[in-house]
Amino acid sequence: MDQVLARARFEAHTQTEYDILRSGWDPTQLRRGIDALESISDDEFDNLFYEYYMALHDPTGLKDEYDIGPDTAEVEGDPRIALVIKSFCIDDQNEIVNDLPLFVFYSSEQADKNYTAGPDPDCPSGTTEIPSMLPPFKDAPADFIYPEDFRGLMINNLICQIRDIYRNMGERPPKQYDIDGFGKPHGNFDR
Repeated sequence: MDQVLARARFEAHTQTEYDILRSGWDPTQLRRGIDALESISDDEFDNLFYEYYMALHDPTGLKDEYDIGPDTAEVEGDPRIALVIKSFCIDDQNEIVNDLPLFVFYSSEQADKNYTAGPDPDCPSGTTEIPSMLPPFKDAPADFIYPEDFRGLMINNLICQIRDIYRNMGERPPKQYDIDGFGKPHGNFDR
């Protein structure tokens, strides 16, 4: 039933003038985000996403910044960062015009759900929010090259989010999006 509801919402979003879905659940908007990431220079990419890259390597700074500790978090036990989200805003020409602060999901061994910390992403009027959502790196390969491989990882994440949007509706994703990788953290589908 949840998949049918997701499909109906998607159909209403694409076939009417009403914006029913957030941009992170619209494959067309995520595709625009891929185009934006592919078109920026290495210097622009570094300027926008180096902090994100470093936070994925060592999320302990985010725990301090957002006051996620054993005594202050909403979870029992030692909280861990489960997912780091970095949204960016694109204009009608698919150019990145703004980036937003990091937003995190955290949990603990004792918790059965995730909690959030950080400012809610909010793009300026007339722009579209594109969320990149990745779990912290466990062991990055020694040959992982920044920024090239990280840009590729972010693009892979957006492709996998598109894949998961179709799975969320109970549909097989288009072949070009049916790839391995981390996409949506949850939905109406089995990982």
